[in-house]
Amino acid sequence: MPFKPITVALVEDEPDTFARLCAALGKDDRIQLLHATNAAKPMLTWLVEQMGHSAPDVLLVDLGLPDQSGLEVIRLCKAMKPKTEIMVVTMFGDEANMIRAFEAGASGYLLKDGDESELAEHVRTLDAGGSPMSPIIARQLLSRMGSGSGMAAKPIQQGLPATTVTPAFSDIQPIKPSRSMPDRLLTDREETVL
Repeated sequence: MPFKPITVALVEDEPDTFARLCAALGKDDRIQLLHATNAAKPMLTWLVEQMGHSAPDVLLVDLGLPDQSGLEVIRLCKAMKPKTEIMVVTMFGDEANMIRAFEAGASGYLLKDGDESELAEHVRTLDAGGSPMSPIIARQLLSRMGSGSGMAAKPIQQGLPATTVTPAFSDIQPIKPSRSMPDRLLTDREETVL
């Protein structure tokens, strides 16, 4: 029985990165690149044109686009195509952009300094329900989660209330130690790898 390829749409404005990402996706016969563009508006126009048609399984989006923020592309895509999984591929590794992207609807976040040869694997992981992240992004997210009791988020920038909660994680409760739990959940090596 033939498999159904994972369909992907890509919006990336930097020509060399655009070419590398398209080439990396094209090397995997389990992935079908449906649409690729270098700006937000053409991607959003294409998504509107797809109303009534199958949505792409995965959208890869840069945050720093020339005509509109990639965050807006994420928000609008989630509104129009809620089943589409979205992964950020960007050079912005700061906590504020990471949190805003997850709040907008992204499920994965990769920095462009990563290896394009792993992009297809990350797309397959995202499509299967995972959340691929560059190690520094995962560390920031873990640091944010472990910064106190519960999930009260740190303010992203001055002026935001300290009670801001990241909606995607608002239902998660902290693990309460029990007698059966070891003092440390991870070994030194596991913490180093993480």
